[in-house]
Amino acid sequence: MAESKLKKIGKGIGLLLLAVFLSAAVYLAAILLADLGEEERQEWPVEEEQAPVTPMQAASDSDAGALAALFGAGLPYLPGETPRGNARNTAHDGETVRMVTLQYPSGLEITAVRPASAAPLLLRGELSLSLRTDLSVFHLPASLAQKDGAFCLYFSSTDASYSVYVPDTTENAFLQTAEKLLLAEP
Repeated sequence: MAESKLKKIGKGIGLLLLAVFLSAAVYLAAILLADLGEEERQEWPVEEEQAPVTPMQAASDSDAGALAALFGAGLPYLPGETPRGNARNTAHDGETVRMVTLQYPSGLEITAVRPASAAPLLLRGELSLSLRTDLSVFHLPASLAQKDGAFCLYFSSTDASYSVYVPDTTENAFLQTAEKLLLAEP
């Protein structure tokens, strides 16, 4: 008789565990299916295909606006200082890439490449990239790289990728300089 009660209790516990397991499975399936339904209703923007960069003759200019026009996209610049700038074509992954560099007397160097997929051309291998989420330039997320007083910010838009580099400064002075940047439109 004791064995029959134990069997009934064991059977009841087994049925209870089975019911809990099935309820959890139904609940998880409902959550997963609800998420899939939401994703199907969202509109996914299709990025407009960028026109390829056309070949051009290398050019030099101290006017950021003129260089932005040659570049074909927005170009960061530091107001109040006259840069030595140049625009040229180069290649990345078999495609023509437009590259503009602005060099300032203070040591600041701004480099931009278009299309944005050519961002690897901007990397400075001697600097260490730090993972920070508090940095942005022109409301675009930015990454900071540094080593021994040299600092570089990397950021990208849909059209182009950029680097802002200073070889000898402090982090605070560098970030204050980056906050002063303006964007010259083509």
